[in-house]
Amino acid sequence: MRSIGSALNLLLVSPLYFVWTVVALDLAQTPCTTLVQGKFFGYFSSFAVFPLNSSLCSWIIQNPDPRRYTLYMKILKPAGICDHQHIRTYQFDSFLESTRTYLGMESFDDVLKLCDGSTRFAFLQSNKQFLQMKQTAPPGVDTWPMRWKPTKAQERDFSVEYLVVGNRNPSKAACQMLCKWLDACLAISSSSHPCGIMQTPCSCSGGEVLDQASEILGFTRKKEDCYKDGIYLENCVSSPKDSNGAEFLGGWNSWSAWGDCTKDCGGGLQTRMRSCKPLPNEGLACEGVLEEGRLCNRKACNTNGRYNSRSQSLRSTDNRKREDPDELQHYGYPAPQIGDPAAEEWSPWSVCSTTCGEGWQTRTRFCVSSSYSTQCSGPLREQRQCNNSAVCPVHGTWDEWSPWSLCSSTCGRGYRDRTRTCKPPQFGGNPCEGPEKQTKFCNIALCPVDGNWNEWSSWSSCSASCSNGTQQRTRECNGPSYGGAECQGHWVETRDCFLRQCPVDGKWQAWGVWGSCTATCGGGTQRRERVCYGPFFGGETCQGPKEEYKQCNDRKCPEPHEICDEESLGPVVWKETPAGDAAAVRCPRNATGLILRRCILDEEGIAYWEPPTYIKCVSIDYRNIQMMTREHLAKAQRGLMGDGLSDVLQNLVEISQDGTSYSGDLLSTMDVLRNMTEIFRRAYHSPTSGDVQNFVQIISNILSEENREKWEEAQLIGPNAKELFRLVEDFIDVIGFRMKDFRDSYQVTDNLVLGIHKLPANAATDITFPMKGWRGMVDWAKNSEDKVTVSKSILSSGLSVSDDSSVFVVGTVLYRNVGNILSLQRNSTVLNSKVISVTVKPFPRSLLTPLEIEFSHLYNGTTNQTCILWDEND
Repeated sequence: MRSIGSALNLLLVSPLYFVWTVVALDLAQTPCTTLVQGKFFGYFSSFAVFPLNSSLCSWIIQNPDPRRYTLYMKILKPAGICDHQHIRTYQFDSFLESTRTYLGMESFDDVLKLCDGSTRFAFLQSNKQFLQMKQTAPPGVDTWPMRWKPTKAQERDFSVEYLVVGNRNPSKAACQMLCKWLDACLAISSSSHPCGIMQTPCSCSGGEVLDQASEILGFTRKKEDCYKDGIYLENCVSSPKDSNGAEFLGGWNSWSAWGDCTKDCGGGLQTRMRSCKPLPNEGLACEGVLEEGRLCNRKACNTNGRYNSRSQSLRSTDNRKREDPDELQHYGYPAPQIGDPAAEEWSPWSVCSTTCGEGWQTRTRFCVSSSYSTQCSGPLREQRQCNNSAVCPVHGTWDEWSPWSLCSSTCGRGYRDRTRTCKPPQFGGNPCEGPEKQTKFCNIALCPVDGNWNEWSSWSSCSASCSNGTQQRTRECNGPSYGGAECQGHWVETRDCFLRQCPVDGKWQAWGVWGSCTATCGGGTQRRERVCYGPFFGGETCQGPKEEYKQCNDRKCPEPHEICDEESLGPVVWKETPAGDAAAVRCPRNATGLILRRCILDEEGIAYWEPPTYIKCVSIDYRNIQMMTREHLAKAQRGLMGDGLSDVLQNLVEISQDGTSYSGDLLSTMDVLRNMTEIFRRAYHSPTSGDVQNFVQIISNILSEENREKWEEAQLIGPNAKELFRLVEDFIDVIGFRMKDFRDSYQVTDNLVLGIHKLPANAATDITFPMKGWRGMVDWAKNSEDKVTVSKSILSSGLSVSDDSSVFVVGTVLYRNVGNILSLQRNSTVLNSKVISVTVKPFPRSLLTPLEIEFSHLYNGTTNQTCILWDEND
């Protein structure tokens, strides 16, 4: 970093109260940076700051206190024409080193326009803490420095003067310099090149003084001291005055009052005078006349009127060197009047005082004195008008400047201008001199500045030393400022990287299936093998064996009497099978699955075939309904809404009424009912009264006497009475709590009667089941003496004060023949085929009053009339 340590002593400035220091401030990350601190005036050449063969350099000046000082700059542009001028100028409030972020950055490139040769100078005004001129590389240029088009190095040089002025009580020397800059800035201003000095704290001659508020609003404030030749000028300064109020500068003093008229009538002359005050150390006289006159008392005189006159002398001086300072005091005063007045003739009339328009001519005479004569009488000087035929030229004059216009932009950098009109010259006069329009920049408020990304960082190293990896690079958002938008896009980028292939060791694939046994009995072997995948790129080979063997069929070979012979039953052929094994054939065409048949030994050790079982066969109709129900359950588990579920139940009612063909149909129906219950738990479908009726009807259909043999076969690997009770209990639980309000549901079928009661805990009543008067009651239930009574005392939450939100669901089921069809798990000595099931949800806290159950006495060929109670719960 370089710093400027010597100031150009061109101005007498106020005492500096800031200590000049050099700090390691690398605001632009450039190898050469010039930082200026604590200076109020200076100058530099671009050669000194931005050498031809240097890297990207920058020049920075720091404002000591932006609240108290304003920075101004004057730039003399390069004489050459540049194709690629990459000197950027901008101001900013501060720089965050940690994030490399500029705060409040504002560009001045549109103000300076270094490459625009239409104006020789450029001016700017900065109100922030830092102002920087930075050398940047042009886009797409890999090598730097960039060469300018001119061959002469001097043609690319530009120079910069800077001035720091206090906002209050600026020094006289600083204001003199700043006012010269302002005059030059406004003189070259135009719509395409507005003046970069927006306002000053100084009162400058040639201009008017504006306070900041009035300038922003576009109003002007006029001062009497600034009124010159009928025109108000901007930023004027009053001339120094003495104690009497007169200007202290040299020149003409004020005119005296008009004197007395030389005649009372017939036309006389009045005169007035002024004196010249020489300029200090100058020998030049004032330019103009010392006296001037005018006609007076032009009325005619009467015959008795007296003639009275005074000797007058009108004098003028030209712009010549004054030889005798006292000459002007005596020149033109009346000389002593002595001698004979007729002794001296009048001199010829002088040349007309003006070359055009109305002027004056004078002539004089002297009084010659003698010893015998008296003093001369009459005037010693006469004056007359002379009218030159030439018309005087009238020079053009400017009208008053218009007020400054409003700023062209409501925020950010705009411009404002003012104009004046020239009264055209006449009779060959000179045109108006100076600009007709003046333009300068303005900055009312700060515009929102959207955030902009800094440059991407370098890519990080690859995350993997071999094979596929990733690299990252990041960037930081500069800003936003003053309510601007955040940076759009990602702050991090990732890309794949690949350095080299990693060594891949060989890896065993899964073992293959075991091969067939070398012997069907008496001991054999099976073989399986696996494949090694790899190695690749220098990896290790697979460790371990490639093949594996095991013993198989080590049981002794059956004797001929221990083998079931091949047997044909209609279209089905059962092949020869050893005892202990099962043969399988496909189910008939109206079903899916397999028919199974086992070969077993009898008590004498002779092999024989068991009857075939159809537990694995499911009719096509039942199978289709089972698959549709599973699809609905999958949708319900995903939280979807569905329809068509009621149609599935209705189809199953119709199919089950026609009976079942195989024991697998019963197992399929039980699976459908379980899935339906799970669907009813969810919001997928709201069960209707028809759905409840169809559900109960399906249970009644599968409990019909025609299915007794199929149930016996299904219970070998399938459901028993416990499974059926649990299915109905879950159904009651779901339907009861999904019922609206407090109501009862009563379903009557040929094989069971089901009642569901939804009751509040604080208003429960005794429940009697079955309801004999229920419409549609079948005869076996209507005429039955079986009865269940559920006391209301059971329906209690166990709390001292009943909760109004407590709800109980009570389900009672009377099965007509389930005892004859399904075997019970813990009691097989059922004397009556009827079974009562009672479900209470939630489970009561206590059972102070037991259930009352009455069964009619059916003997069924026994003399035991005992009612047996048991619990099928786990």
